[in-house]
Amino acid sequence: MKNSRKRIISTVIISFASVLLLSCGKKEQDKANTYRVYYPDSSYTSLLSEEVVISEGDIRETLLAQLEKQPANDDGIAAISGNVVLKGHTTENGRMVLDFAGSYKELENTQEVLTRAAIVETLVQDEGIHQITFLVEGEELTDRKGTPVGDMTADSFITNTGEELNSYARTNVTLFFTDVTGSGLKRYDEDIVYTSNMSVEKLAVETLIKGPAAVEEQEAYPTVSPDAKLLSVTVKDRIAYVNFDAAVREEPYSVQEEVVLYSIVNTLVSLPGVDQVQISVEGSTEGVLFDHMKLDALYERNDDLIM
Repeated sequence: MKNSRKRIISTVIISFASVLLLSCGKKEQDKANTYRVYYPDSSYTSLLSEEVVISEGDIRETLLAQLEKQPANDDGIAAISGNVVLKGHTTENGRMVLDFAGSYKELENTQEVLTRAAIVETLVQDEGIHQITFLVEGEELTDRKGTPVGDMTADSFITNTGEELNSYARTNVTLFFTDVTGSGLKRYDEDIVYTSNMSVEKLAVETLIKGPAAVEEQEAYPTVSPDAKLLSVTVKDRIAYVNFDAAVREEPYSVQEEVVLYSIVNTLVSLPGVDQVQISVEGSTEGVLFDHMKLDALYERNDDLIM
């Protein structure tokens, strides 16, 4: 009798364990097959997203179909709708080419940037897609300056890697780059799409590090080493404290020390709530940035370097 009870209990435990394993396996599978479909909000001020599980079929075709569907959020707009009419698409060697009807050019600048970000960020989740090119009536899409947008990747839009990308926002940032001489600053006002869980101060400095190509400025030249890493940026009492790793001291470009420093300072001081900037390297304010610009000083906007 006891052996019979033991067998029954063992059978129940094994059955329960099997159910748990199947349940966990399904959750892991659903997680692996979960994608995000991005879309602009109705005011075209931010980019939102919804999750979709694709367990079978062609991933990119399903994602394209999802981009054409009205989002469950009533405040959202399907990325491929209205003036955004997809005529066709091809994929070869990881490069996807999307050809839109001429009505695409009727989008206002902010509408176009957010729409493009939604489509690219959605489709690059397919492991077989590494680059995306936009065409309009068979001709390469150009930005507002008439420069070809070119191939876009997952890094084409400012993102806060390492954190879940739930939504995007658009903001205007004043950036200071230099010219070919590296002896002065040039001002650029840019509309930037970025993940909304990133501070605007961090966004501005990260964009400086990425360089003019990140905002499609063809006539500008970078000031900060592309190998520099922003460790932190905080604002207290209207002072922005910016901490870089040691790579910020590398000089890959022929740029004067003042130009490097004030490209950072002027960019941050252009933001609301910032009047002064202090730069540190690896958490230390000892010494100088390169030759003579002291790290322990508080720096204010310098208009003398603006060309």
